[in-house]
Amino acid sequence: MRSLFRTAAVVCLLALAAFTTNPPTSAAQSQPRFGVGLQLLGSTAGEGNFGPGFRFRVSAPINQDLSFAIGSSFTGFIFEGQDDASYAFDPQASLILTLPEQGTESLYFMGGAGAFVPFGETDADAGPTFHFGIGKVWLLRDTSLFFEFDPALVVGEEQTDVLLPVRLGVIF
Repeated sequence: MRSLFRTAAVVCLLALAAFTTNPPTSAAQSQPRFGVGLQLLGSTAGEGNFGPGFRFRVSAPINQDLSFAIGSSFTGFIFEGQDDASYAFDPQASLILTLPEQGTESLYFMGGAGAFVPFGETDADAGPTFHFGIGKVWLLRDTSLFFEFDPALVVGEEQTDVLLPVRLGVIF
């Protein structure tokens, strides 16, 4: 449990550092952006291993190619009914590397650390996470659509589990 609190403290300190620095004026993303979306999460942790969820993320530019982001999701492993449902909260801190635009779309890679906190009717262990994923963004006028796959390892006390989230959402 101590490692979970240490991970949360590191995530908070990184977020504070990212949002108190000023990015270069030449950055393509000149202000923080917010993203919201839906996710489907597959997991090897616990018995309920597949469920829908919500995702929120805020990102700030470091330069034209690199952004720092913090986000979290809430997932419900609900397909075994109310009595056996379990839930998970998983905050993350990420670096996002965006490749040059190809017309109105861009490919990006993301990686970072966070935590996995299950609760409810579950035997899954909480623990720090390490993630590395890929995504694609489609630029609209004032908003963007995104699709991403961001696998993570959950380092528990006795075993390491895998999280496999697929996300779809809007950035504004």
